[in-house]
Parts: sequence; C-alpha cells; structure tokens
Amino acid sequence: MIAKVSPQRGDNTVGLLLYLAGPGRHNEHVNQRVIAAADTLGVDDGTPLDLATNRAAVVELGQAMDSHRRAMGVEMRGGHVWHLSLSLSAKESTDERKLSDEQWAQAVRYVVEKMAFDDDSGRAPCRWVAVHHGKSVNGNEHVHLAVNLVREDGTFASIFRDRVRMSTIAADLERRFGLQAVPGRKGGGMPGLSRSEIERVKRDPTKAEPDRIRLARAVRAAAGAASSEADFVQRLRGVGVIPRPRYEKGDRTKVVGYSVALHPDSKHPVKTAQQAGPKAGKTEPMLWFGGGRLAPDLSLTRLREQWPDWETESEQRAALNEWDRTAARGTMSRTEGKPAGRARRPSRTYGPQVWQEAAQAVGRVRQQLAAIAPEDTALWAGAAREVAGVLAAWSAQLEADRPGPLAAAADALARSAQTTRAQPRARREGSIRDLRGVAMVCFAASNGDRGITGQLVLLQQMIRMIEALQEAHRARGQAQHAMALARVSRGELTDLQSSLAARLAAAPGTARPGPSAGSITPIPAPGRPPHTPPAPGRGGPEFGRG
Repeated sequence: MIAKVSPQRGDNTVGLLLYLAGPGRHNEHVNQRVIAAADTLGVDDGTPLDLATNRAAVVELGQAMDSHRRAMGVEMRGGHVWHLSLSLSAKESTDERKLSDEQWAQAVRYVVEKMAFDDDSGRAPCRWVAVHHGKSVNGNEHVHLAVNLVREDGTFASIFRDRVRMSTIAADLERRFGLQAVPGRKGGGMPGLSRSEIERVKRDPTKAEPDRIRLARAVRAAAGAASSEADFVQRLRGVGVIPRPRYEKGDRTKVVGYSVALHPDSKHPVKTAQQAGPKAGKTEPMLWFGGGRLAPDLSLTRLREQWPDWETESEQRAALNEWDRTAARGTMSRTEGKPAGRARRPSRTYGPQVWQEAAQAVGRVRQQLAAIAPEDTALWAGAAREVAGVLAAWSAQLEADRPGPLAAAADALARSAQTTRAQPRARREGSIRDLRGVAMVCFAASNGDRGITGQLVLLQQMIRMIEALQEAHRARGQAQHAMALARVSRGELTDLQSSLAARLAAAPGTARPGPSAGSITPIPAPGRPPHTPPAPGRGGPEFGRG
C-alpha cells in the first residue's frame, strides 16, 4: 500500500473537498463517496459526495470540518489541512483483489488512530473525512484522507515525521489485508521489485520472471528440504543457484549471512536496441541478493531456527566446510555448478508408497491445525512456510523451465507466511516438522507417467491444506491473503489436478482415479516391480520422527 502525504499543508478545506468530489483533472473521478468521517461531522460511511449532483452538500461538509477553528479564530502556521492518499497497486486494484469500502474504512480509521488524530490519544479529536472517487489514471484504487489539524479544543495535532510514521502504518495495513509490500520498506513483508529488475525481464525474452522471485523460490525449495545448514548449501547448488557466504568481519570461521545469484546461462545472451557491433549479444551481469532481501524468513538467522542442531560443533564445522568450498570455487565460472534450470536429479527415486506416506504426513498437519486457533499466527505461519517449501521443491523439479501452478502456489503461501518483528516468530511443532520429508520426496518428482498416481494423491492433500490456511487468514480478517490462496487452490492447482488425473487415466497399466484422490491405490506399470523405499537416513524422508 502506497501512503503519500501531500508535501505542503493547505488552508482551504472546502476547496479540497470540491476537488475530491469533482470530476478530476482527467474526468477519472466516478462514484465519489465518503468512506469514513469523524463522528463530529455526523456523516455515514458510504454517503454519496458527487459535486455534479449535490454541490451544496459538499460545501456544507467542508465548512463543517473547519467551523470550530473559525469560531475560535485559530490560525496554524503552514496550513491546517493535512492531506493523505492511500493507494493500491494496479494489480491489486482489480475487481477480485481490491479492498471493499468496509476495509477501506477500517484502514482509514487505523491511520487516524495511529496518527493520534482521534480522542483515543487522550486529547481532543480532529475533524477528518476520507473520500473514494474511483481509480487513478494509472489504474490505482485509492482513497483520500483530509484532516483538520486544529483539534476540537483549539490545540494542534502533531505531524512530526509523518512520512516515516505513515510508512510504518502502511506496512501494518499491508500485513492486515495481505497486500504486497512497497519496495524498500523494512518489515513490510515480501520485498517488492525495483524498476530495474522489471526492465531487465523486459529486455530478456528468455526470462519468465525476475531473478529475485525465482531465487526466492529456489532458496525456499532448498531450505524446505534441507536437514541441516550444510545440506542447504548443497541443495542450493542443485537448483541452479550460486551461493556466496558472508563471513564475520575479521573471522572467516563464522558465516553470518549469504547471498545468491542464478547461474548464468550463456546460451541466451541479452540483446538490446542500443547494443550494436561488438557489443551485440552481451550478457548482463548476475544479480546478487542477500537472503533477507529475498524474504525476511530466508535470512540465514531465520533459516537456522529450523535446524535445531545447527549450534553444535559438528554441524557448524560441516556447514563451514560447505560454505568454504563454495567460496573457493568462485562465482565467475560458467562451467562450475549447474546452470539455472531443472533441479538436479536425486540419486534415488521414491515409489508410490513413499508418495502415499508424504500425503499422509500432510493430512496429519491438517488434523493438527484443526485444533489450533487462527490467532496463533506463529504456528500457522510455520505451517505456511513449510508448505511453501514443499511446493517450491516440487516446482523446482517439474517447472524449472517455466514457472507454473506449483510456483504460483508456493509464492502465494510464502507471502502469506511472513510475520512482523512485533509478532512471535513462525514455529514448527508436531507434524509440521514432517513437511521437510515431504519436500524431499517432491525433489524426486518425475514427469513420467509412473509417478502420477503418487503425485495426484499428494496434490489433493496439498489443496486441502491450502484451503485450511486460507480459512485461517479469513478468520483473522486478512482477506487479500485468503483470496490469493483461494485462487491457487481452486484455480491453478485444481487445473493441475485435472491434468494429472487425465494423464493417469490414459496411462497403460495404471488405475483410474476414484471419487477421491486420497483413495487411489497405486498399481505399478507392467514389468516394473514396486519400488522399495530407502531406509530412513540422511538422504531419505523421515515421517513421524519430529
């Protein structure tokens, strides 16, 4: 959410309302109405405020906002009218994603409360009104908030550091309504994209998405399946990512952070209109991102919380060896490591029984969460993070060439799992810890027909799991997150489920899906004996072991 405070205060309340209720500079103002207003003004939420049909009512409201100040003869140096616009991105302003009038009213009243313009501050309240008048010329849904800084008793409201305060308030609103964070805002959730990152994708037709998004999903996939920090570093290289450790200053025995870049693919040079002659085909430099710049929960500090043994001497030594090995290889070689693309095929594959066990593990998580109150954000966030890791691992194996439904679901869950600094950290308890084994199974996924039965069973459980997370967001009033998860569970993943079921029905020697995907009995193809799951160990999934 973008919060823009007008650079200069005004002193003409009536004039501002006439503009807000009018047609706008480009006739873009439509359906002008009051979203919310101070109780003193006696205006109901949703009251029409169209200048063309009722100019007198607009003027009367403007005069009512300022009548107490004029009666007391109070003047405020620099102007007494504070003007703020709150807007959504054009993408979030679509009919299915935009905020309702009730949600806008909640957002505006939250601003008034946090800026201490109401009587909850212990002082006399200010008079204010919020107006909605359609989208901007760029397609941004927005509201305007006009505040008379002269309080009812003639004292002045403080707007010291109002832009900084509004940045924090906007971040709170983003989390409350599940909105995308503004790029560069700390603590606002998933970082946004810079203009240069967007332009880079436009210049390169081979890129399906910005590096930051692809890297975040790849790192999440590696972290979701990793049993230790050393395992995490190894898995990063397996998904086409170059990791680079950041050592503590003056001490190369301690790794305090990391950054990552996609392995450069020399087969797809970038050509621009400005490049000619010897410069044609020049490859753009790699983009490096620190883990925390990908997502708050992907910083090394946060990742280490999920590996309970990371502080032991043996685990730290193993991790340091992997980081040192990565640093020693360097980052400029195009032949070292694996180019960005499909995840490296694991040394072992899992048969239908292991996929069934993975689906059962997801089912146990759903049962655990059914007894957890939606207000326990730490546990729900922990579950969402782990499910996002599972889907990211699955996507890395099947969709690396082009992000698809699994990638979309992983990204939506990752956004919904972010917590603020003021909230308890996401935690993993009980069956939620088994999702790490599920991610390991998904790294062994195959596009071949033999694995479809098991994948279909797991997919059905994952859809139900996402629906449970969606309901928790709805219960907490986070409508945007709930709608985002509903889109992937009822849209992209349901379509994928239908596609897999059709392939299963057409495959020779396999059973047709029954009424419920959870009841499918895997039948191996003729001539292929059932696969025996590997014994539990470092390389295999372990369900139910905590």
